[in-house]
Amino acid sequence: MRRAIELALTAQFRTDPNPVVGAVLVDGSGRTLAEGFHQKAGAPHAEVVALERFESVPEDAILFVSLEPCNHHGKTPPCTELILKKKVKKVVVGCLDPNPQVSGRGVARLRENGVSVSTGVCETECRDINRVFNKHIVTGMPYVTAKAATSLDGKTAMASGESQWITGDLSRVRGHMLRSQHQAIAIGRQTLMDDNPRLTDRYSAHPYQPVRVVYASGGNIPFKSYFVVDKQTRRVLIAGSGISGNMEKKLVAEGVEVMISPDKRPSVIWSLAQLYKAGICSMLIEGGSELIGSAIREQAVDQLCLFISGKIIGDWQAKAWSGYLGIEKLSQVPHLSLDQVEKIGEDLMLTCYFPNV
Repeated sequence: MRRAIELALTAQFRTDPNPVVGAVLVDGSGRTLAEGFHQKAGAPHAEVVALERFESVPEDAILFVSLEPCNHHGKTPPCTELILKKKVKKVVVGCLDPNPQVSGRGVARLRENGVSVSTGVCETECRDINRVFNKHIVTGMPYVTAKAATSLDGKTAMASGESQWITGDLSRVRGHMLRSQHQAIAIGRQTLMDDNPRLTDRYSAHPYQPVRVVYASGGNIPFKSYFVVDKQTRRVLIAGSGISGNMEKKLVAEGVEVMISPDKRPSVIWSLAQLYKAGICSMLIEGGSELIGSAIREQAVDQLCLFISGKIIGDWQAKAWSGYLGIEKLSQVPHLSLDQVEKIGEDLMLTCYFPNV
């Protein structure tokens, strides 16, 4: 099963909206006969790749698969049909599929047809490699990661606004990699005005460039910004009901998709629902503090990645990485699980998960 997980991770961040899945076929002595993984949406599933060269598998063959085989028709036929056709007698499943169309039905179909099925092998690991899929397939909302680069005392800039650079070169490279690992990247209007970021991955060997999203209630953004001028990727502006018709027309003329909230100030939850309808399954929020604070306040964030330098700014007027959360009691403070601490050059990277994950 650990090999199946390893295979699944070969295609990590490249299969949306599908999960990553690995499969390994072994004989009774544990010798590997075949293996495979799902490469991208529309491509053969992991079980298909592992079983395709067999007319029927050896009598003692065991199929290990990291996620429950599907039992419904999508872009490809059900994997349960293929498993039965290839006469697999024993299947070991890492975790059940949270997809309501599957969710135990694949295992039930196999058992009903005489296949011995074991479940829950390396279950936590198999579930955790599909955090994005697990979130969006159940909730109909994108998986959201908030990312910030901060000083040791949690500041993202000097009181003057100077922010380049709080963390080191290696942290910035990793930050760019995070962009490639999400389908969309979002910032607020103030960050666009202050930094004019490109919002692209310029360091990975084979970068996937995310959809660029800007939150600007009034729609008033500089038309000389990279967001408007650079048209290499899809761009979305999240606006409130107060945006002028003229501004909307000008943005659309530049190829920007404009999503207008019924409220003057669009909520993060509302925008995420619209983005999901537009095909976005995961989004990285890079700033600023007001947008990150709003997302946390609305319980819209699943994962937090903090890049922390050894610098201390020590100015209470300097901005922190998160804006106002509206919390008055310590008992209401969200308690994140600190999943991973990694040293990157002279900085630390903390990966944390919110309790709603």
